[in-house]
Amino acid sequence: WPSVFSGIEVIVNRETPHHRDPGASPSFYDLLVSLGQANQAILDLPDLGAELGYPPGTMVYIAGKVLKHGVPGWGDGERIVIA
Repeated sequence: WPSVFSGIEVIVNRETPHHRDPGASPSFYDLLVSLGQANQAILDLPDLGAELGYPPGTMVYIAGKVLKHGVPGWGDGERIVIA
């Protein structure tokens, strides 16, 4: 299907170690959408010293090539992310 994004990933029940997105442009934002039932998920942004609640239904835009980000764990429930 047509999309304004250059790539789409679906991540299911996986921890996401801290990383930067090498294929992304530093001048564009990446959209992350949290779905599922993982109500205790935390989006960790160590470059900013921030830990954000990341429950299902959350949408976040970040400069993924610039900011290191990750979700180390989420407690119980199924975790789905569209990135």
